[in-house]
Amino acid sequence: MAEALKGVNTSRKDLQKIKEQLIERKHQLEEELVDLSNGKFSDDQVQDVGDQALSSTMESLRGSLQDKELQEYNMILKVLEKIDNGQYGICVDCGQTISEKRLSVYPNATRCLACQEALEG
Repeated sequence: MAEALKGVNTSRKDLQKIKEQLIERKHQLEEELVDLSNGKFSDDQVQDVGDQALSSTMESLRGSLQDKELQEYNMILKVLEKIDNGQYGICVDCGQTISEKRLSVYPNATRCLACQEALEG
């Protein structure tokens, strides 16, 4: 675990807490993804045009939610790997240390604030 501290200047206790939070969120996402993939919006009965449109819209929304949650899930997996290999807290774009304040608010951040703003801008 001492190896995992080289990326960001964080105590072992804090890093372990972040890792536990990420693992907990990972499990939540796994459950949500299973629920979304198993859910049905129609009862397979004959539907009128309005019901068909609503079912189609709900299926689209579910697909969007699945995509968003899958993206977050994959990001968490990458961050957990970075914690394990000692690269946690290092910006993927500029290689600088991500601030502890940013990581405490958004523990799966992979970019420093400046690089994230540049990406979004």
